[in-house]
Amino acid sequence: MAAIAINLIPLAGVLFWGWSAFALIFLYWLENVVIGVRTLASMIANAAVVGGVNWLGALFFGAFFTFHYGLFCFGHGIFVIALFGGQTAVIGDTMLDLAGAARALFAQQSGLLIGFASIVFWQLVQFGLFIARGEVRRVNLLELMGAPYPRIIALHATIIFGGFLLLLLNQPVWGLAVLSLVKMGWDIAEARKAAQPVAANEA
Repeated sequence: MAAIAINLIPLAGVLFWGWSAFALIFLYWLENVVIGVRTLASMIANAAVVGGVNWLGALFFGAFFTFHYGLFCFGHGIFVIALFGGQTAVIGDTMLDLAGAARALFAQQSGLLIGFASIVFWQLVQFGLFIARGEVRRVNLLELMGAPYPRIIALHATIIFGGFLLLLLNQPVWGLAVLSLVKMGWDIAEARKAAQPVAANEA
């Protein structure tokens, strides 16, 4: 399954490239940003396929989503850096310089760019399936706009809590591996859930 293959890269980062808890959690935060871009692209695709007033809806909800979700991700990113970043947090111009912190982290952590590329690839796959399965015609803009939030809140609350425990335990490799496996399990469950309507229709 593709979800397993993609999630093996963070596991390899922990076991073979020496990723820290901060690197792993920051990578998962970056995934939030990529998911936001995919959601916005899905809104535009829905408007392009359905047409009509959906274009107005896509403009309104897309602008609102970009502001609200962007603000949410920004606050979440600052929290992740403040809690787990250590010296990396001050490498940028200020502590609010998420792009600077990301550049510093990519330079410090071997293979982290590969992990980010795998995340982008997986979201491109999800977007392709969204089009190919015909979901682009069936969903509405409100559903699309609200879809990322439950996943982010539940999953990243678990990841941040787990990361905090790992810091208290001095970041043992086995603990980081367990954290990456938890994320893998979540993504596999999400992939299976997304595939169920297709399987039902084919039956």
